[in-house]
Amino acid sequence: MGIGLPARSHLPSYPSTLPYQTCWENARSHIGHALPHPPREEDALAFQTPIANEPWSQLNRVLTFRSTDAQFWWNKTGHVFARLLQRAGYTPAEQYNELIFYALFVAPELGLAPDENGNVRGWRSPGTPDSTPIDFSWEWGSGGRATIRYSFEPIGAHAGTPLDPLNRTATNRWIAKLREQNMVPGLDLEWYDHFTSQILPHKDMERTKTADVFVEETTPKAGTVVALDLEKSGPVMKMYIYPGLKAEELGITNLQLVQQSIRRLPQYASLRVEPLLEYLDEGTAKYGFETGIVGIDCLKPQDARIKIYVRAPHTTVDYMMDALTLGGRLEMKASEECLADLRGFWNAFLADAPAVLPADAPGRASPGFYYTVGCDRDISPKVYISPGYFCRSDADVLDRLRKFFSTRRSDGMMDNYEKAMRDVFDAQTLASRCGSQYYVGCALHQNKLRVVTYLSPQTFDCERDVVSGRQK
Repeated sequence: MGIGLPARSHLPSYPSTLPYQTCWENARSHIGHALPHPPREEDALAFQTPIANEPWSQLNRVLTFRSTDAQFWWNKTGHVFARLLQRAGYTPAEQYNELIFYALFVAPELGLAPDENGNVRGWRSPGTPDSTPIDFSWEWGSGGRATIRYSFEPIGAHAGTPLDPLNRTATNRWIAKLREQNMVPGLDLEWYDHFTSQILPHKDMERTKTADVFVEETTPKAGTVVALDLEKSGPVMKMYIYPGLKAEELGITNLQLVQQSIRRLPQYASLRVEPLLEYLDEGTAKYGFETGIVGIDCLKPQDARIKIYVRAPHTTVDYMMDALTLGGRLEMKASEECLADLRGFWNAFLADAPAVLPADAPGRASPGFYYTVGCDRDISPKVYISPGYFCRSDADVLDRLRKFFSTRRSDGMMDNYEKAMRDVFDAQTLASRCGSQYYVGCALHQNKLRVVTYLSPQTFDCERDVVSGRQK
């Protein structure tokens, strides 16, 4: 018999270093006695095999949700998360911790399940190509271990209606729940409160220019997305905020609104951000930068970071190097080997692209950058590319990643990553669609190239495939 998950189940944040047996017993005490006793510690490694598919299977046997929508999202996206954790090298104890948190605090927030035809019902989350409200990332680590993160848009019951036209209530409610239950160590909302008040429309703000349309292409003009970094000490919350709607109403650019909001921070002087803000003005004039998102850590300001995302329809290595050095303002502290890796990663996806993308290319096709700043920190630039416009399929993306890593890695991480993809998506999906690996990114870090792939479960597209298959 399964258990119903209440809306506000209280589950403490367990450090991932807890012994395997202790982790399971803590989960039993907080979720319910329906959880079976765990296998022996010495059998835990069996959970890393594809056949056992544990701990997902153990949890899935006993967890049921009171909401059919939450049950759907747990079944579909929880399974994706479980497979990524397993293939990335997370221990069984770590997998249990992350999956239990996901079951209690993420799956119930993802809105309505698709209709009988696999289509979106209610709020259309614009962050992923098919509107799936969650995505995952795989950071290519070292020692045979990757780091898995996720970001999602909490979707309220009245999202998109006059009661909640911009889907604001769900995120605020979710944050309050985590804070009330002390689920995220170090959670601090000073910068969240500042940037949401500066960048998002006020509740009573009269909308004259964007009354009917506030979604442009696949990127929202207004709203917030939450993300969790799964650190050893517990999850670290991040927020992503979209400036487009308020900027349009005020008659200024997204960049101007972002610059204004940063310059009004009490900690502005210690950010040392002016070289970046000056370059973004320069890059906007030179390349046509589009400023899309501001990200923040929900930590005390002295520990938090701000991220500014921009993109432009240029694909040359010169464009990349100009953006990464802020037009010569920032010194590239990297070896020639590391810089060669950077150029190799860029060319793995863009070598055959025109120097400037055609005007009818979708906005997502434009290669971009995000810049991280923090109090008394150096400015840190990172690259992101959407393979969908440049690759034939997700299988092609896998081939390009394998070729790139073939001379740069000697471990089995590429094999593990490809197995994870094939665990989640069938061969036909990988060969016929280019949407699961919807962004790839890299950055120079400690004289090495850090690579991240961003993954969409493609839940709505996959559900439509199932429906279509039944109808044939």
